[in-house]
Amino acid sequence: MSTTIDLQDITCLLAPNNYGKSNILSAIGFGHYFMNASVDKKVYMMQTVTAIPVNKSVAGKPFVFCIEGSLDNNRDFQYGYQFEWFKNNGVENRIIDGRITGEFFKVRDNSKEKPKFATIFQRNSTEEAKYLPSPTGRCDKPLNIGAYELVINKLSNFDELFYHTDLDAVLKINIQGIDTLSNPDNYFTPQIHFKKSGQRFMVSDWASTYLYDLKQDDKQTYDYLLSALQILLPNIESIEPIMTSPKVQVEEGVPFTYPDQYDIMVKETNNNQATRLQYLSTGSMKILFMLICVIRAKKEGTQLLFVEELENSIHPNLMQTLLTIISEMKGETKLLFTSHSPNVAKNLSAMQLYVGLPSGKGVVDFRTIRPSKVKSVLAIAGAGDMSLGEYLFELMLDTEANPSLIDLFFVSQKED
Repeated sequence: MSTTIDLQDITCLLAPNNYGKSNILSAIGFGHYFMNASVDKKVYMMQTVTAIPVNKSVAGKPFVFCIEGSLDNNRDFQYGYQFEWFKNNGVENRIIDGRITGEFFKVRDNSKEKPKFATIFQRNSTEEAKYLPSPTGRCDKPLNIGAYELVINKLSNFDELFYHTDLDAVLKINIQGIDTLSNPDNYFTPQIHFKKSGQRFMVSDWASTYLYDLKQDDKQTYDYLLSALQILLPNIESIEPIMTSPKVQVEEGVPFTYPDQYDIMVKETNNNQATRLQYLSTGSMKILFMLICVIRAKKEGTQLLFVEELENSIHPNLMQTLLTIISEMKGETKLLFTSHSPNVAKNLSAMQLYVGLPSGKGVVDFRTIRPSKVKSVLAIAGAGDMSLGEYLFELMLDTEANPSLIDLFFVSQKED
């Protein structure tokens, strides 16, 4: 499966269950993590059994990860790599290790007349690459590279290169996934964690601590968060993060240490006293957790935040308000989420929706509606007394019976 996504401020992968939405998010997280992983970790990842494709149409094909964006107001970049998965050579009955087989990095200066991408480094084989040594040179200086090394990792150690800061910026791209929203209680409840030294730390999970620190350090953002939460959940009168116990001093070498612990108290309109956050519904905790994540992503300069099934546990009537608030909160951070709900589509524009389309080969193709067909799609949906989302789900089924509708209504991958 090959998918290209032109990220909007908010982008949705829309499809029924078992259509590959989660695979897309997993592939993004996997590909991004691989960029900064150690050599040993890269070797391990190329042997990840659950990630190796077994579908007949893609089995044996390399993993390819490419990312494109802006370095600043005047310059854009393109970076990508590919590797072969480890495999069993059936002829010789031996295991062939995975290996990196290609990589490139290009930069375009938009301040120039007729700007075009210039190649900074290029790798077309496992053990050899060529790179640009100086601003006036050519991309022809050889670089010896291992089968499990990325060129970008190796060149980032060459401080004298004039594009060193560009490589560093790409490696520092921050992509975060929120994949545990089905049980947000885990992020607020104190738990015991192990440290490498063997000591165990009783800690409050990060959301409660983060909210407490936010109130101390950035009262304006904290108040904005509470106002947004009360718009979404008007039955909540107040939320107060508290320290339940200060750090306990203990002797050196004891098995447990107890850092500061935090909790969140919530006062609801019909209750006669404040109660712990865990008394709220899963949906209410999820909304608070999501807003905390968005604020943190903005403050930490996260470029992309992705979420599985955003609508789960959230009332459909709240989705539009939630997406509006997230859009206002997130700053430059982009949000990518999956959904199997037709109702979500009514809160987004056509260009923000990537629709899962069957290919007939057991893999799914995610595409946007052709700009020239948006009005037609809306008109057909209206004529059938359907929302855009409802019609898109019907169109997904129709394309299985009539594949020609895919290229008629949706942008092909070659046009992305």
